[in-house]
Amino acid sequence: MNKKTWLITRSQITAGDVERAILPFDPEQILNDEIVQLRGTVRLRIENARGMADVITDPASRRFFRALHKRWPWSAFFLRIKPIHANSAAEEIVDLSVFMSFLWVHVDELTYVETAHSVVLNYDAHQFHGHFVELQTRAAQLAAAVGMSPALINERAALISRALTTFFEVGQQLDQKPAPPGGE
Repeated sequence: MNKKTWLITRSQITAGDVERAILPFDPEQILNDEIVQLRGTVRLRIENARGMADVITDPASRRFFRALHKRWPWSAFFLRIKPIHANSAAEEIVDLSVFMSFLWVHVDELTYVETAHSVVLNYDAHQFHGHFVELQTRAAQLAAAVGMSPALINERAALISRALTTFFEVGQQLDQKPAPPGGE
């Protein structure tokens, strides 16, 4: 099976239709061989979402993705994510931003402010980290359940951790103010 693009529609979000949304990627509905082939290949897109803010600041989207996680907690196993840098391809940044949205919809106290020059995101780091650990754990559990080797499980865990780290590193790089002319 090749890489898949999974579209979550606005109507599914509005209706809270998690069951129909996950059918193509539900481990209870597909064979173990297919699950293994889908590891890290699924591109998730959200209809009419122009960016992360459209997901994490929209109450209907937050409810939908929280319910989706409850029913389908394996996003870290399936979703196509990789470490990024400031000049990464737009689709790679979108992939990682979608994954990051899966984390931030679970943070209760979240402030997101976007300006022409930067994005400021304030959140409960402990709550964020707890959910990240859960995503890592669920990815490893699914990988073990379908017979993947410990080496492959550890490889995926390291990739997910590095992708998360680079997301914050790139954000800090982009937020740094250039030095004024003359070095002062």
